[in-house]
Amino acid sequence: MRNVESAALIGLGALGILFGWPLQRGAAPGRFAVIADAGRIRRYQQTPTVFNGEVCRFDYCAPEQGRPVDLVLVAVKATALPEAAEEIRRFVGPDTVIVSVLNGIASEEYLERLYPGRLLWSVALGMDATRTGRELVCKTKGCIQLGERDGSLTPRLQATAEHLAGCGIEVEVCTDILYKQWHKLMMNDGLNQASAVFDLTYGGLRQPGPAQDRMMQAMHEVVAVANREGVALPDDAPETWLREMMPRFDADAMPSMRQDVLARRPTEVEEFAGVIRRLGRRHGVPTPANDFFYERIRAMEAGWAG
Repeated sequence: MRNVESAALIGLGALGILFGWPLQRGAAPGRFAVIADAGRIRRYQQTPTVFNGEVCRFDYCAPEQGRPVDLVLVAVKATALPEAAEEIRRFVGPDTVIVSVLNGIASEEYLERLYPGRLLWSVALGMDATRTGRELVCKTKGCIQLGERDGSLTPRLQATAEHLAGCGIEVEVCTDILYKQWHKLMMNDGLNQASAVFDLTYGGLRQPGPAQDRMMQAMHEVVAVANREGVALPDDAPETWLREMMPRFDADAMPSMRQDVLARRPTEVEEFAGVIRRLGRRHGVPTPANDFFYERIRAMEAGWAG
């Protein structure tokens, strides 16, 4: 693959802003755009995006006006993925690479079915972004782990990584991207859902007690399911994460699902507990903690709708 010279992004939530603004600033004129319909473009222009106090002036392009680009970054919420997958169609050509930074393990498989051979697998991690309306505050910007599904090191993987890095986005090229995805799912499945259900910050979940116990139980269920899926997460991966990674989070900050609950936005519970429940049933793995989180979060969402 030649160098990446043009790119497009769909989704201006927390991750879209976090990665989209460096892509916009690093692009030559006319070489980057945010994909959005006319209504969204009007809303974005009326209330500009602000990232760490800086007003972000994005270029926009309607789906029907799209032309193939070298790279499409998908950063919508999982609930909006089917719509987004259609809206990127005109931006995807024979040599386009698609990177999804959605949480969970399902978005790449979904997009691969629609756009075979275009996907690189990825994990976005390490950021502490908090979004309120159109404003994003982020002290730690994290990175994108990027890889081919089969672990090979290809020219398109290298070209994509070089482009992202050249725009100021930290990138880690991986030969074990499926392991990385499942490890992050393990973390999200426990941390995000426990924070949302028990209404706790990172600091609250560091403290021993019922919330932390349920969080760890959910993580161990992910490990059991991952092993059945052929991904060798170690049995002690949750404890290692709690000991080594949890202390790095800002004690007063919160993960994205608690932000969604406080803002009464649809959550990603289907991508976390929902996926583990379905795969658990397939493999005969009990998932009581994920059942608990799924039922509680769905009840919250139903209450907002009511």
